[in-house]
Amino acid sequence: MRKRMISVLLCAVAAVSLAIPAFAAYRDVPAGYWAADDIQYVTERGLFNGTGSDTFGPSTEMSRAMLATVLYRYAGSPPVAGAAPYADAVAGSWYEPGVVWAYQNKIFPSVNLERGLLYPNENVRRAEFCVMLYRFAQSLGKATADPAAVERSPFTDMDWGRYSTAGFGPIYHEAEEAMLGWAWPMGIMEGTSATTINPLGTITRAEVAAMLARFDRNVLDGTEPTVQPTPSPTPDPSPYPTDNGYTTADGKPLTEENVRAAIVALKETYPTNTPYPAPFISNSGGPYGVSSTYCAGWATLCSDTIFGNLPWKHIVKPDWTQIRVGDLIRYDNDSGGHVVVVIDKTDDSIKVTESGSHNKAIWGGQYFRWWLEVQPGYALRTRYPE
Repeated sequence: MRKRMISVLLCAVAAVSLAIPAFAAYRDVPAGYWAADDIQYVTERGLFNGTGSDTFGPSTEMSRAMLATVLYRYAGSPPVAGAAPYADAVAGSWYEPGVVWAYQNKIFPSVNLERGLLYPNENVRRAEFCVMLYRFAQSLGKATADPAAVERSPFTDMDWGRYSTAGFGPIYHEAEEAMLGWAWPMGIMEGTSATTINPLGTITRAEVAAMLARFDRNVLDGTEPTVQPTPSPTPDPSPYPTDNGYTTADGKPLTEENVRAAIVALKETYPTNTPYPAPFISNSGGPYGVSSTYCAGWATLCSDTIFGNLPWKHIVKPDWTQIRVGDLIRYDNDSGGHVVVVIDKTDDSIKVTESGSHNKAIWGGQYFRWWLEVQPGYALRTRYPE
């Protein structure tokens, strides 16, 4: 095994099973999977770990806290002192050292360094992770952007208007430099088509694994880190109650964690642009009729798959604190109305899955609180009993 010349910087990485010397196939990563080789690469080198003894969770989206922790451990988990100025970063949490390190070393995009809220559980966009990896590479003296590459890039979805409309204008210039000036020409991030790179799409574990593998090979020359075995951590306790006596459709306690897991499983069955059964016939009666199509059909299908036959509750103009993962949000529009399914929530926005007139699933849309709360017909359908 070759010694890493900069092993002092790369001495330990993500959390579990680091002592396993050989790659064990994950049952959710088939041999023909697009990122199978990269997942094997990062697993063998201890740059990443599975979600279980035989699972990797390739389609699971990664949060800001997770990505800060991955890069912190990739840097060797150096001792940190002090705290980060984020009111929503929990002291003593599993992610606190990584967040403090990322803040102190300016790994986060500038907007995250300047505000008092981090939104640690928010799923990160491809552009933001590119910025974080670029900043990390700069801290190693291993990254210089090429302005000429920005000019010759073929991607039509890297434009200011797209970022601004989606609320990500503050990171546009940093993302352009990191993605088009560095990650794309270095072969770390690839386009999603000949003319698109999907900068505002959320990033999955498989995509992070692929980018780390390419970074390790293309930037650090494929030398291997010195991995220090660490004990498997105790899972974080659930912040949600598990004793309400209700269960999800697959028999698990009715918690937001288990609802989120059911949504992830549903995304595996119906990836973006996959048609779903339409019209959808609801065994629960459905809040929009027994037989529904378009957005109402998809929302009802999701809810029935997660909650089974639990009763519906209708809340007009809900307080933001009442919204939970798996709930349906509806508002009026020129076509009569639109309904979405909440897959994650921060203090100022929700991430959703939805459908339009094509009866195909769409994942990763974002709706901002300030916009939703002033829409006519804004209402919540929930199946949580409390």
